[in-house]
Amino acid sequence: MKAPLSWLREYVAIKIDPKILGDKLIEIGLGTEKIYKEGGETIFDLEITPNRPDLLSILGVAREISAIEKAPLKLPKIKSDLLNLKIKKPLLLKIETDTNINPRFTAIIIKNITVKESPKWLRDKLIQVGQRPINNIVDITNFVMLELGNPIHAFDYDKIVGSCMTIKQAKGGEVFESVDGITYSLPKGAVIIKDKDKIIDLCGIKGGKNTGTYQETKNIILRAPVEIPTLIRKTSQALGLRSEASSIFERGVNKGGTVDAIRRCVDLVLELAGGDIASTLYDIKKDEFEPWSVSLRLERLSFILGITIPEEDVINILTRLNLNPKIMPNFCNPDKSKKSDYKKIRMGNLIECTIPTYRNDLQIEEDIIEEVARIYGYNNFPKTMPIGEVPTKKIPYFKDYKLDEEIKKIITSAGFSEIYTNSLISEDDILQNEEDPSQYLQINNPISKDFKYLRQSLKINLKKALIQNMPYAKHINLFELGKIYLGKNIKETSEKYYLAGISNIKSFYEAKGVIELLYRTLGINEDASTAISIIENGVYFQINITDMLDKVEKNKIFQPIPKFPPIIEDISIIISTDIKTGDIIESIKKQSHLVVKVSLLNIYKDTRTFHIIYQHPDKNITSEDVVVVRKKIINHLKEKFLASLK
Repeated sequence: MKAPLSWLREYVAIKIDPKILGDKLIEIGLGTEKIYKEGGETIFDLEITPNRPDLLSILGVAREISAIEKAPLKLPKIKSDLLNLKIKKPLLLKIETDTNINPRFTAIIIKNITVKESPKWLRDKLIQVGQRPINNIVDITNFVMLELGNPIHAFDYDKIVGSCMTIKQAKGGEVFESVDGITYSLPKGAVIIKDKDKIIDLCGIKGGKNTGTYQETKNIILRAPVEIPTLIRKTSQALGLRSEASSIFERGVNKGGTVDAIRRCVDLVLELAGGDIASTLYDIKKDEFEPWSVSLRLERLSFILGITIPEEDVINILTRLNLNPKIMPNFCNPDKSKKSDYKKIRMGNLIECTIPTYRNDLQIEEDIIEEVARIYGYNNFPKTMPIGEVPTKKIPYFKDYKLDEEIKKIITSAGFSEIYTNSLISEDDILQNEEDPSQYLQINNPISKDFKYLRQSLKINLKKALIQNMPYAKHINLFELGKIYLGKNIKETSEKYYLAGISNIKSFYEAKGVIELLYRTLGINEDASTAISIIENGVYFQINITDMLDKVEKNKIFQPIPKFPPIIEDISIIISTDIKTGDIIESIKKQSHLVVKVSLLNIYKDTRTFHIIYQHPDKNITSEDVVVVRKKIINHLKEKFLASLK
C-alpha cells in the first residue's frame, strides 16, 4: 500500500519528520517497508496485515496517524443526499441478486456525462500510488476506492442488454474478457454479473470490456458492492488474477461504507464529468450493516497486559480510535442459581465501545485490549523477567530434532549442502518426472498453479535445484530433509519424513559410502545401495527417516582408542564381477578377529583392491601374525569365490 504524504495531510495534520512517523507506525503494527521520494513527493510504502483491510485506503492510514499523533481527523466532505431523491424520468434497471453470494448491492445511475481526461490533481494522485490514469470516470472510481477503501465499478448503462443485471455464480468454463482486454476461462463458483446476453463483470476482481466506460459513454451505473471474501479469494487464486479491489474484498470490505462511497463518487462525477442523477439509490441487502458493541473490563485489561493503565488514558485512546467509549457500571450476580430477585454487586466500571463497520477485526474484548496496548505503546511497558517453571513433561506432538541435526552434520561433513524446498509442486513438475498427476494429492485452493500438488518425493525439487545451479558451479552436492505425502486422496495419504541427496560429481560407490557413513554413525545395519539411483546428471539417493527411527541404535557402546598400533595392507584379487563387494568384505572379516576393518579401495574390470586393517586390542601384532591371516583369507576367497591373488 503506497500512501503519499501530501495526500495523508489532507485528512490529518502531520508535523513530524516522515522517518519518525514511519517508526511510530511500525510500533503500532503498521509495517513501513520503506519511505522514498518520487517526483518531489514523499511516499510511504506500507505492509498491510490481512486483518486490517481498512488500512488499504488513504483515509484508513490517516486514522492511525490521527490516533498516535493526537491530531483531529478531517473527513472528506460529501454533499450528495441520495436517500431522498425524486427522479422525474428515471432510467430503468432490473437487478436480480442473491445475498448469499452478494450480501450488498449499492448502485446509482447517472446520465448525460462527458468522458474525458481527468484533471491534473486527480491524475497526479493516481500516478503517485502506481496507477495509470484512464479517463475521468475510471479515475474517479479508483480514487474513491483508494481514499475510502470501498471498491466501485462504473458500467456503461447503454451497453447492458435489457437493462438487466443478474448476479450469479459461474458454472465453469465460461469465457470472460476483462476491461484490460485479457480473456479468461472462468472457474466454477466465480461470482459474475450477466445482462440478457453476456457476462459483464467478474465481481470483486475485474470489470468486463463489453460494458466499460469509454469516450462515447453517456450514461453510467456506479456500483459499490459487498462481496464474500472466500469466493473472491478462490476465484482470484484459480485465475492467478489479483487487483486492488480483490485485495480489499478478500480481507473483508467495509460493509457499512458502500452508500458513502457512492455518494463521494457521485459528487466527483457531477463535478468532473457533468450529468444528472438518473435513478434512486439501489441498496439491496438482507442485513443491516450497523456498528456493533464490544465491552472492555478494566480489570481484564490489567490482567492481560500485566500493567495498569489509568482509566482516563484508556478512554482517551479508544476515543482517538473512533470507538466511542462509554463508561458503564459493571454488575454481577453472585448467586447464578437465582434467575430473578437477586442482589447485584458492582464490580467496577465497564467500557462499552461502538465499533465502526470499517473495523471488522474488532469482535471480542481481547481485540479492544490489543488496540489499547498498541496505541499506549509496547515500548512503554516496564521491562520484567519471565516467571514460571521450566516444563519437564513433553508437550503433545513434541518432535526431538537431535536426530535431524545429527543426520545433517553427517551429510554435511561428506561435502553436501542443505537446501529447503516447497512441499507443493506443479503439474508440469510431475509430468516432467514421467508420473501421473492423478496419483498425487491435489490442493483445493492452491495459492498458484505452481503449488497445486503435495509432493511424493524430494527428487523433483532436488533435480530442479541441481539444474538451476549447474551453470554457476561445477561441483554440486545437495541434500534435503523433509516431508513427503504418499497417496492421492486425503483418506489414503500418509506423511513420511525423508532424507534425499543429489550430486553431479559423486559416483554410485561414493554415494554408497556417504550412506554407509550415516548408517554406521547411527548404528543401523542395512544395505546402503538400496537408497541410490543413477540419474541423467549424476546420482540420487533417498532414505525413509520415518521408518529408520526404530532402527537407530539408542544406546551406543563406546570403545576406547586402541593402545597398540595396527598393520595395514592392500590386497588385489581377480574375482568374478557378479559377486557382490559386500559379500567379499564380510568373508574377509570372518577369517580372523585381527581383521578390524575392510574397505574397497579400487575396482578395475575383474580386479578389486581391498584395504585391510589388522589390529589386536591387547598386544602388538607382528608381520608373521599377518602372514597367517592373509594366507587364510586368500585360501577362503579361492575356495568360496574362485578368486586368485593379483
